[in-house]
Amino acid sequence: MHPMHFDYDALFSDGEQGVCPQAPAISLNEMLDDLNLSFPSARQSAERLSRSDPSLKPLLLMAHQDVVPVENSTWNEWAFPPFSGHIDLEHQGIWGRGAVDCKQFLIGILSAVETLAHSQFRPKRTVLLSFGFNEEVGGDQGAAHLSRFLEERYGHNSVALILDEGITQHASNDYKLGWPLGFNEEVGGDQGAAHLSRFLEERYGHNSVALILDEGTPIMSADFPASFGMPLAAVAVTEKGSLNMHLTITSSGGHSSMPPPHTSVGILSKIITTLEENPFQASIEDASSSAVRHFQCIRDATKMPLRLRKALQQLEWAERTTPSHAHLASQLPVLRRWYNFLLSDTLRARRIAKARAQVLAILSPEGRSFFQTTQAADVFHGGIKVNALPERGEAYVNHRIATHSSIKETIEHYVILLKPMADKYRFALTVFGDEVVPKTNTTFAHVSLTDSSFTIDTKPASPFEVPESEAFQLLFSMIRATYYVDEDPRVLRGSLDPDTQEHPQTPKQPVRVASTTLTANTDTAWFHNLTRNIMHFGPQSLHPDLTGLQVLKHLHTINEHATIDALVKGVEFYTHLIVAMDQALIERHA
Repeated sequence: MHPMHFDYDALFSDGEQGVCPQAPAISLNEMLDDLNLSFPSARQSAERLSRSDPSLKPLLLMAHQDVVPVENSTWNEWAFPPFSGHIDLEHQGIWGRGAVDCKQFLIGILSAVETLAHSQFRPKRTVLLSFGFNEEVGGDQGAAHLSRFLEERYGHNSVALILDEGITQHASNDYKLGWPLGFNEEVGGDQGAAHLSRFLEERYGHNSVALILDEGTPIMSADFPASFGMPLAAVAVTEKGSLNMHLTITSSGGHSSMPPPHTSVGILSKIITTLEENPFQASIEDASSSAVRHFQCIRDATKMPLRLRKALQQLEWAERTTPSHAHLASQLPVLRRWYNFLLSDTLRARRIAKARAQVLAILSPEGRSFFQTTQAADVFHGGIKVNALPERGEAYVNHRIATHSSIKETIEHYVILLKPMADKYRFALTVFGDEVVPKTNTTFAHVSLTDSSFTIDTKPASPFEVPESEAFQLLFSMIRATYYVDEDPRVLRGSLDPDTQEHPQTPKQPVRVASTTLTANTDTAWFHNLTRNIMHFGPQSLHPDLTGLQVLKHLHTINEHATIDALVKGVEFYTHLIVAMDQALIERHA
C-alpha cells in the first residue's frame, strides 16, 4: 500500500472564549490538537502537493466548529451536562451543545477521511474541508477569507460541488486535502466563513469548486411532522436571504406627568404592530421551484392532507407544457386549435397562478414560510424609568427573505408602511442613510432603519433539474446508496441483545430524495464565487429517536443530542460521496 498524502492548507485563528461560564474553557489550538490526536492519519499525512489532474474540480465539504451559547439558567434542565459529550448507551445518543449543529457532521467528515486514509483508495479529485469558526455570527472572519484563498489558488468557478451541513491525484497516488478551519458560524460567520471563503478563492480561484456540501436540511424519519409520515432525505439547493432590521427612535424626554399623545416607545410599538398586521405576501414563483418539488415529491405520503395532495396534483398539471394528447392534437386539425389555445401563454399563466394560489391557501403557516419573506420581532428596548419619558427606543426584526425576493424589496416594504405613519405620528424617517421623510417644525421623533449585522441577499438556486443537474443527481444517488427505509439502525456494540444482531436484514428500499429550500443560512453564503453547485444536506437517522425527544426540535436549545445511527450513517455517506466523486463527470455545469 502506497502512503497517502494530504495537502494541509489550514487557516488557524484564535477566537474569543465565553460560550458559557460553566463550559470547559479550552483554546482553539487545544481543540485542534485534540482533533489531530483523534484523526492521526489525516493530520500526520499532510503534505503540500500540486494537482496531477487539474481537469477535475475539487469537492468541498463544510461544517462549522462554533456553537450557540447555553443559557446559565437552563444548565440544570439538561439530561446531561451540555458540554459533556455524554454517550448514552441506553438511548443510543450523544448529548451536548453542538452535538448536531454541527459536530456530528464535522466528525462524520473527518472520520470518513480517516477511514479512506487507511484504505487502498487512491482518489483523483481534491477534497477540501472547510470548518468555519464563526458561522453562527456570519462567517466574515473565517469562511470569507478561505473562499478568497481558494479562488486565488484554483480560479473562479473552479470547484465541482460544495456540500455543507450542510481529492485528486489518482495518477500520482496523491490524496490531497485542504483543511481550513473557521469558528463563529453561530453568529453569522463574519469572523470565520468570510475569511475562509476569501482564503479558498485566493488559493484555488473564482468558481473553482465542483461541489460545495454544507449543513442544512436533514434526513427525516416517518415520525417527523414535516415528512407527513414518509421517510425523506431533503437536499437544499438554495437558501433564503437574511436581514436583521434595526429600528431606532429618538425623541425629547421629560416627566411622565405631562406626556405627549404617543411616546417614542408607543410609536415604536405601533410600528412593530403595523409590520405584524401587514406581513409579506406568500407567493410561489419560478424561483421557488425547489420547495414546490419538495412537496410534490411527498404528496403521496400517508399523512399528507387530501386537499393539499389534490392541490399539488392540480399544480403539476397546470405547469405541464406538453399534455399527453399533444401528439394526437398535432395530427388532427380539429384538435390542433384547441391544443394551441390550451397551451397559450396567457391561459397557461392563469392556470398556474390559480393552482399556486390554491396550494398556498391550503399550506400551513410553516409550509407557506418557504414561499414568503418572514418577519420576527425578537428584541425590544425602550425607556429607563417608569416616570421618565423615553428618549430612545430600539427594536430588532429578523427577516428570512423569500428566494423570489431581495433585501431591496424588503426595505421597500418598510418604506411603504412607515411613510403614512410618519405623517400621522409626526416622526422623521431615515432608511439606510437616505432621508425618506425629512424633519419639520412639527416633528416629534426620528425613526432610523439600518441593518444590525451580517446580511445575505438571495442567490439563484443550484442546478437540480436536467440537463444541468449532474452534481445534484450524484448526491441523490449517494444518499439512496446509503439510506434504506427498511434497514436496521446502527448501534454501539453490546447495547443490544446479541440475538438481534446475528441476522441483519438486507435493505431493499432506498429513501426518497427531494430538493428543497433552506430557510436558515450557513457559511456557504461566502462561497458562491467557487461553484454553482452548493448543496445542503444533514446526514441524520431514518429511525425513531429512542430518547422520545425529536433530534431536530432540540437544535439551539435544551437537550441537544445526536443519535449513534445518525453519526455512523453520516460517515458512510461522506465516504460514499468522496469515492463516487472520482467517477463523476460534473465539470460541465459546475
